[in-house]
Amino acid sequence: MRNFLILFLLLSSVFAFSQQKELNSFVKKLPVPHKAVNDFGRFLTSSERDTLETELKSYLKQTTNAIVVVTLESLTDPKTEKEYTIEEAALAYFNTWGVGDKIKNNGVLLMVSRNPRKVRIQVGTGLGNILTNESCQQIVDNNLVPNFKQGLFFAGIKEAVIAIEQRLDNLALAAQQATAPYLTPTIIQHESVDKPYDNNNPVIGFSIIGGIILVCILYLKYGRPLSSGWYTRDGYIPRDDWNLFGSHSSGGGWSSGGSSGGGSSGGGSYGGGSSSGGGASGGW
Repeated sequence: MRNFLILFLLLSSVFAFSQQKELNSFVKKLPVPHKAVNDFGRFLTSSERDTLETELKSYLKQTTNAIVVVTLESLTDPKTEKEYTIEEAALAYFNTWGVGDKIKNNGVLLMVSRNPRKVRIQVGTGLGNILTNESCQQIVDNNLVPNFKQGLFFAGIKEAVIAIEQRLDNLALAAQQATAPYLTPTIIQHESVDKPYDNNNPVIGFSIIGGIILVCILYLKYGRPLSSGWYTRDGYIPRDDWNLFGSHSSGGGWSSGGSSGGGSSGGGSYGGGSSSGGGASGGW
């Protein structure tokens, strides 16, 4: 029995190794230095790649959400001649490269293939409740496919990226606002007093002065405005780096703007994220 178990484990290891080897022969090595735009299929010009790269890096820094673009010339493995579907290819690239943060799983892969003419949006497990299969299909049908049919590859990818960012930002902001505490105004009713108001009462005067002093102390301690920032009990925060919602301001460009807070996790677009297969596909 023991020998049978050892044999079984050896065979399983050999099988797993052969499967991994076959997979690695199809999935290209992650370029060094890492890039958000990997145009292996040569769909974009150099300036178009640079524009997308700048936008996606800026968005990663604002939100920690990693959007990666991969274009391929073919979905056929040149070594094994095995043909992959766009779904298989996108999932293999996503999990092999580790798109997104390992803990948050907040990566999105946009894959384009020239032969066959297919597109795919692959979503990390941490964003599946925001970028649902239905919302991804809308982006594929409304932004990617129509532009690609006209040969407008940069326009299609650009519009899809904006749509993905807007979807992530809008729902993140809505969730933030839904969980934010709010204050209910309290109406204080004073009982009527028969005797007239005494302007010379020293207690009232001291109370008013004391209230003004207390307000000034609290204001100075928790929210005194400075020329270039706000001083709080947590330290000095430059005003230009924060907006009214307490999240970092957007970095300009053609980004959808709003960020869901936080900063880059330091691992770039590839930190070991994983996908279980969520997303949508289309043909052009």
